[in-house]
Amino acid sequence: MSKPYRILAAAAILFFIAAPVARAEIVDRIVAVVNDDVITLYELESTVEVILKRYEHNIRPEDRDRVAADARKAIVGRMINDLLLRQEARRLGITVREEEVTNTIQESLRKRNMSMDDLQQALAREGSTFDKYRDSTRNDLIRMRIMQREIRQRVSVTPEEIGAYYREHRGEYEGKLRVRLQMISLPVPANSGPQAKAEQREKAEAILKRIRGGEPFEALANETRQGAEPAGGDIGYVEKGTMHPSIDEVAFSLKPGEVSGVIETPQGFAILRALERRGGGSLSVKETREDVEDRLYRMKMEKKFEEWLAERRQKAHIEIRL
Repeated sequence: MSKPYRILAAAAILFFIAAPVARAEIVDRIVAVVNDDVITLYELESTVEVILKRYEHNIRPEDRDRVAADARKAIVGRMINDLLLRQEARRLGITVREEEVTNTIQESLRKRNMSMDDLQQALAREGSTFDKYRDSTRNDLIRMRIMQREIRQRVSVTPEEIGAYYREHRGEYEGKLRVRLQMISLPVPANSGPQAKAEQREKAEAILKRIRGGEPFEALANETRQGAEPAGGDIGYVEKGTMHPSIDEVAFSLKPGEVSGVIETPQGFAILRALERRGGGSLSVKETREDVEDRLYRMKMEKKFEEWLAERRQKAHIEIRL
């Protein structure tokens, strides 16, 4: 993946958790018009309910109506932006394949050490659905494609800006210990019985034995690779404290080239190999250049994108009927 595309992918955060099926008592009507498209009360209220349910423990009963009103204003604004982006994507001929949506979701789950069952259970607890989550992910990918096509060429980062940012934020680059890892994951499906877990552990032990017998880690990682997992099991650099404790403790105890034993995780089992360690002290501007450049690029991209979107909103026919 090219650097600009990687940065764009990072910028396109999964921002809009999808809405559930709306309650039957909602009387539908149009609450917003965006050029030739509309947003209905059904769509808006079902999304508001997800937000209220997610934060219900932090909302006092006497504040619920006010919070709901504020949420409606914010959510209808985001829904308008989503429609504008879809309209712009159609105009530009930008499409997103179902396979791309699936791969993006799988990659997100891998980074968060979640299974598909974990995600679906989390959505159910919020009153949402997986289909709506897919729609949200598709919107994120559309946003990323538009940023790549319309914004990327307008943004650049100079060496002077990199140096100035580093000097201003030097404290953020002290003491960050990172390790580059390869990982072989053997998930155990949620709600599986002891036998399924025992079988995966046995499989993990067999793979570890083959590694210690001289077979390449990369080959065995590819052999067990699932979905969007990276080729060769190379998950890149991770910072200490960002992974599940069961993995984090082992990962940062390994020396470069060293392979772990079988690690039990909440999702199943894993085997790690450390490739390289960095940090643990103050990093120079040279060592942090790529990270600083990425940050500045992302910040500029977001600012330019917001300006671009504001221009589209000004030119669009938008009516809000809350």
